[in-house]
Amino acid sequence: MKEQVTSNVLAERSNLKTVLLSIDELKPHEKGSQLYLELLRQEILRDGILKYPIIADEKTRVIMDGMHRWLALKSLGYTIIPVILVNAFQNPKIRVGKRRIHRYISNSHEEIPIEKVILAGLSRSLMKPRSTRHFFPFSKFQQINYPLHSLRKKTPQDVSKYIAKMTGEEGNLAIKEWLEEISEELEFLIKRKEEVEKEMEEFLSRVKNKL
Repeated sequence: MKEQVTSNVLAERSNLKTVLLSIDELKPHEKGSQLYLELLRQEILRDGILKYPIIADEKTRVIMDGMHRWLALKSLGYTIIPVILVNAFQNPKIRVGKRRIHRYISNSHEEIPIEKVILAGLSRSLMKPRSTRHFFPFSKFQQINYPLHSLRKKTPQDVSKYIAKMTGEEGNLAIKEWLEEISEELEFLIKRKEEVEKEMEEFLSRVKNKL
């Protein structure tokens, strides 16, 4: 019998709501990495808390962000999980790209239709690990530090069907590529910051000369 926990609202900020949902109610849209999952699982157990909620479509319950957090709690036997629910279809500011930098650089060839993500979750035909990057009109780092002992623990679940088959070397390569992607975003932001600072400097110079 499915647990009825959807009415338990943890926090609400304007139209952004964090609720507790049954972990089995949610659906992943892509496969996870065993190495990354193990790193995250160790961190969660060490801290004794879930730092951030996951994000899912409110209608279909397809996970849009936090796949590995969902896998970690599920594999540890927890039965409920904090979730931010969003309307993926009616919010045009929610976008999906292939790399983190696509948050700032719009490229139609790199955009992934939200319908494709939802269909992958509903059909259980999961996409490759880290093949999507979801961008929201709010910060996804809504820290809640929710204690694990409040998430109802039962029997650990087997999550192997949600994990991509990788050798240890392939797993390490995936982590390396993820770090390179973060570095790419940081380099872009540093360059953009320098450009904006130069623009401000030139504008202030014009204002000063006019005065």
